[in-house]
Amino acid sequence: MAVAAAHGQRAVLHKLLSHPVNGNSNAEVLSLEEILAEGASHLTSDRRPTRSQVTRSNESKHPTESLSFKSFNSTLDAKKKMKKGSGSSSSSDSSRSASNSANGGDNKLQVVKLNKGQIKALQEAMYHSAENAHLDITLDLRNLGVPWTLHCWMHTLATAHEHSLENVIDQLLQDFLQVWGPDDYSTQFVDECLPIIFNIFRYSKNEGTTLLLADIFATCYGRENIKEIRDTSLCGGPRIDPKFVNNPELSDVQFRVEGRVFYAHKLILITASPRFKSMLNSKFCEGNPPIIQINDIRYDIFQMVMHYLYKGGCENLDVNQNDVLELMAAANFFQLDGLLRFCEARCSTLVDLDNIVSMYIHAKVYNAVQLLEYCQGFLLQNMVALLTYDDSVRRLIFGKKLHNHDVLAGLLLTLQARIKSRSQHKLNK
Repeated sequence: MAVAAAHGQRAVLHKLLSHPVNGNSNAEVLSLEEILAEGASHLTSDRRPTRSQVTRSNESKHPTESLSFKSFNSTLDAKKKMKKGSGSSSSSDSSRSASNSANGGDNKLQVVKLNKGQIKALQEAMYHSAENAHLDITLDLRNLGVPWTLHCWMHTLATAHEHSLENVIDQLLQDFLQVWGPDDYSTQFVDECLPIIFNIFRYSKNEGTTLLLADIFATCYGRENIKEIRDTSLCGGPRIDPKFVNNPELSDVQFRVEGRVFYAHKLILITASPRFKSMLNSKFCEGNPPIIQINDIRYDIFQMVMHYLYKGGCENLDVNQNDVLELMAAANFFQLDGLLRFCEARCSTLVDLDNIVSMYIHAKVYNAVQLLEYCQGFLLQNMVALLTYDDSVRRLIFGKKLHNHDVLAGLLLTLQARIKSRSQHKLNK
C-alpha cells in the first residue's frame, strides 16, 4: 500500500483495500506484484472494487465520509502533463477530483475491519502519498477514516493551497483539531505548519476560510491571560526637590509650549535622555536664558513629562486615560524609556474591541514594543469577533504595510513565541 501510494497508483491501492482482511482461505488474495503484473486497467474493468471504509477491529465503527473510487489523475501527474503541453484541463480535472475526494461519494459502503497494525500501514501509505503530492490518494485515505498525522495534514494543506483547491482547504481546516492539541508544541508545528496557515490566511478571498483560520489562531493562542506589561518606572526617589518643577528659581533654560513659558534646569534635563542633551546643545538653544520652542505637544502633557523627570519616576503621576496616548508619544519623542513603559502598562489595561486598531497603530508608531505585542495577542485571541465586528481590523491586517511593518508577520511571530513559552513553562513544572 505504501509503494502504491508513493507512486500514485490509486487503482492498485483501491484493489488492495477491497480485499477483506479476514476472508476465508479460498478467497482470492493477490500480492502487490501480482496486481501490478496483471495491470491496473484489467483490474478496474474485470474486478471493479466496491467502495470501502476503514474501521479499527474490536472497536466501535467510526462514522466517516464515504470514498469515491472514480479514477483521476494525481496532482503530481497533472503537473507533469502540463509540462508536456497538455494545457490547463489536466490541472482542472485534478482539482475537481481532489475536491470530490474531500467531499466524499454517495454509493454504498463495504466496511473493512482493520487492526492497529493495518491502520499504521494505511498511515504510512498516507505519509508517502502526501510526501509525493498525490493529493487524491491522501484524501481517499482520510475519507476512509485513517487518522491524520501533523506531517501529512501539513503537506496536504500546502498542496491544496498551491493549487487553489478552496473546498479541500476548508475541509482540511475543519480537521485541524484532529491534528493539533493544546499540548502540541512540536518544532514542526511552530516553525513549519503555522507559516503555511498564515500564508493561506494572507491570500484567502473566501470569507468562510478566513473565519476558520481566525478560529484556529484563537485556539492555538489559548484563553489564558495575555502577558501583563510590567511597569518598571517605580520611583527611585526625587532627582531634585519637586518644588523646582516650573520654578524660575535657579532656572537656566526655558521652554515655550503652546505660547506659555515653562522653567527648567539643565542639570536635570541633560542627563535625562539623549534627546534633551541634543536639544540643549543645539543652535536652537540660544539666548540668556536660552528658550527652546516645543511643537506638537500640549502644555499639560509637557508638564507631566517634567514631573516624571524631577520626581525620578511615575509614582503618583496622575494621568487621565484620554491623555495616556499623547503622553506615550511625548515619552517616545524625548526618549524616556521609563515613562514609555508606564504608558504601555496603562494602555494595555484599556485595550478593547473598539480601540484595538488605534492602540496597535500608536504602539507601532511610538515604538511601544511591549504594547504592540500585547495588541497582537489581543488580535489573535479575539480574531473571529474582530473580523466580524469592524472593517478597520481587516484594513489593518490585510491593508498596506504600516510604516514598513507587516502586521501578519508580527502576529505569526507572537503566536510562535506564545506556544514556545507555553512549552517551556510546561517543561519547568
